[in-house]
Amino acid sequence: MSKYTEAMDFYSVLMHEAKRRLLAMDTALEGKTGLPEVAVREYCFLQLRMLCELIALGCLTAQGDLQTGKLKDEYRADKIIRRLQQLHPDFYPYAATRTKAGIELRKDCFTKEELSKLYWKCGDVLHRGTVETLWSRKSGDAGIEEIRTWKQKIEALLSHHTILMADGVTAATFRLWEDTDD
Repeated sequence: MSKYTEAMDFYSVLMHEAKRRLLAMDTALEGKTGLPEVAVREYCFLQLRMLCELIALGCLTAQGDLQTGKLKDEYRADKIIRRLQQLHPDFYPYAATRTKAGIELRKDCFTKEELSKLYWKCGDVLHRGTVETLWSRKSGDAGIEEIRTWKQKIEALLSHHTILMADGVTAATFRLWEDTDD
């Protein structure tokens, strides 16, 4: 039994939640909620923000043996990502693609930098601002197509991905969706 077994079990729970949030976004984006577009937009940005947090917390959970200190009390995705980068540069999930030779890891799907950017974008969209900035904010510029693009990037990362552990030896691979070819 690996020292990472419990961490991977917890990580799996977080990825199951991510899957449910992605499916909920599909329902909203397909217009099946009866909500006006502005509410769908806000709902989807809330889900994207939660997905950023789930990915960051998942990375922290998966690397459970690292000396993370105050990170155990941290919820802000960008801060978790920055600190994990210092502790273990390969902590972030790699999108995985099956090839004839095995599994190929890709770094081109929803990067750490994109996660931080989206995390702050979601905050801008979801918060009205101050009385001074209320009418000058441009958070209303984000549309449904931008939401779809971010969702697709997250799905590209999480659909089939691998996490490399800090020990430099252990790796775990996860899939969000059932693969009928396996």
